Amino acid sequence: MNKGRKAALAGLALGLAIGTARRVRTGRAKTAQARTGVPARRTTVTTDDGVRLAVEIDDHPDPRCAVVFAHGWLMNRHCWELQREALAGLGTLVFYDQRGHGDSSAGAVESYTIDRLGDDLAAVIEAAVPEGLPVVVVGHSMGGMTIMAFADRHPGLAESRVAGAALLSTSSGGLDTSTFGLPGPLGRLAPRVTTSVFENMMARAAVIDARPRLKGWTNLPVTRYVAFGKGARRRHIRVVNAMATATPTEVMVGFFRDFRVHDKHAALKALETVRTLVMVGERDRLTPLAHSRRIAEALPAARFVRMPGTGHMIGYERPDLVNRELAALIMRAVADRPVA
Repeated sequence: MNKGRKAALAGLALGLAIGTARRVRTGRAKTAQARTGVPARRTTVTTDDGVRLAVEIDDHPDPRCAVVFAHGWLMNRHCWELQREALAGLGTLVFYDQRGHGDSSAGAVESYTIDRLGDDLAAVIEAAVPEGLPVVVVGHSMGGMTIMAFADRHPGLAESRVAGAALLSTSSGGLDTSTFGLPGPLGRLAPRVTTSVFENMMARAAVIDARPRLKGWTNLPVTRYVAFGKGARRRHIRVVNAMATATPTEVMVGFFRDFRVHDKHAALKALETVRTLVMVGERDRLTPLAHSRRIAEALPAARFVRMPGTGHMIGYERPDLVNRELAALIMRAVADRPVA
């Protein structure tokens, strides 16, 4: 296949992915307004180091709680599209882009840490959720790590505001030995090889990001392998790949570096008195089953749900089950802690 044809196909693939994401985003916002009668509200939360976080709020006319969603690595607030539609009407729903992702600004490279994300979550809760309204925090992958860092670094706020927590496809530490599902010698080599590849990408970040079509084309098979299990829908793979492609390479590598030293297992103690849900796909190659099992063992009162045949992006792969579990968590948490 000649270079011109390859470039055309790459552009078509990325265009389809971005177009799909835009259609889903618009359609989902309309659905939320139809269910609640209140249009989505956009705002910006500025952190103490000057990063501007893009926030979108589905207000509720008489909320009993607020549900704050923290997305994962390389995603943005629109990855919650299926949850946003299904949970509309259960309370005020707050979605935001993590620093460096989506429409949020990035900040300095040294700020790409899980601890900093925990501080950002605290800023979003304080700025976007009315005082006295119970909060349920929902985090997927890096978003789950964000919740752990938030509970660790802001225990007073967590204790006074958080009534429930959902830790989806995430890890409390030990990602430096990840094999990404590769067997035998390949799996043992994976941590070292992956680190080398990412550092090379960091050195070429400007060049990589200057060619988004090529970046999207080369990312697609990687997205399919690491993010999804068997039977994933092509549309969902394209949407997730478009979000990953849109994330700057510097941000991607910066957070990857911090994943290798991430250790928030001790911080789980701060969630012992909070209604907690732990969910994971049994074919998750990014944050494998063993990581969620370890979290559940540290939180014996938590509800632990494992999904056979499902990969990392459980919100897309098993939306009915995820949405049902999240709705039940929200209702139980609200019953435990009514509005002050």
